[in-house]
Amino acid sequence: MNKGIAGIVLCILLFASPVWGKDLKIGIVDIQEVMEESNPGKTALKELKTSFDEMKAELDAYKEDVLKLRQEIQKQSLVLSQEAQIDKETEFKQKAREFESLQQSYQKKMGVKERKLTQPILEELKEVIDAYGKKYKFTLILDKKNSGAVYHDTSVDITGKVIEELNKAWTRK
Repeated sequence: MNKGIAGIVLCILLFASPVWGKDLKIGIVDIQEVMEESNPGKTALKELKTSFDEMKAELDAYKEDVLKLRQEIQKQSLVLSQEAQIDKETEFKQKAREFESLQQSYQKKMGVKERKLTQPILEELKEVIDAYGKKYKFTLILDKKNSGAVYHDTSVDITGKVIEELNKAWTRK
C-alpha cells in the first residue's frame, strides 16, 4: 500500500516538475543503516543486546530447570506411584507454563525497551533529514527500503551524509 502511494507521489512529482519550473532533486536514505551505523543507533543496539543477553541467560537457566524436571520424570516413571507421577507431571506443566509466560513477558519488555531507545533517535533523525533536505534543496527524500523504488543511482543515496549529520546533532544534545 505505502509503496503504491510512494510510486504515485513520485510520478506526480516527475510529471509536475516542469510546471513548477524547478529541478527535481531526490535523495535516498537507508533508515535501517542509519540506525545500525550512527553513534546513537549503535549505543541503542548495544544496550538492547545487553538486555537481551541478560534475559536470554535467565530464560536458558529456567528452560534447563524445566528440561531437568522432564528428564527426572522420565527416569523415575517406573519407580513412582501413579499419584507421585501425576504430581510431577503437574509440576512440570506448571513450570512449562511459567517458562512460556516469562518468555512472552521478556519479549514484551524488549519491544518496549526498543521503542523507548529508538523513538528519540527516529525523532532526531526526522529533524536531521528535514534540515538536510532544506539546506541542500531536495524536493524529495525517500527511505530506501520503504519507498517502493526498485532502482536508484548510488549518487542519490545520502545515507552516509545523514549518519554524519545525526551524529553531530546527537552529540549537541
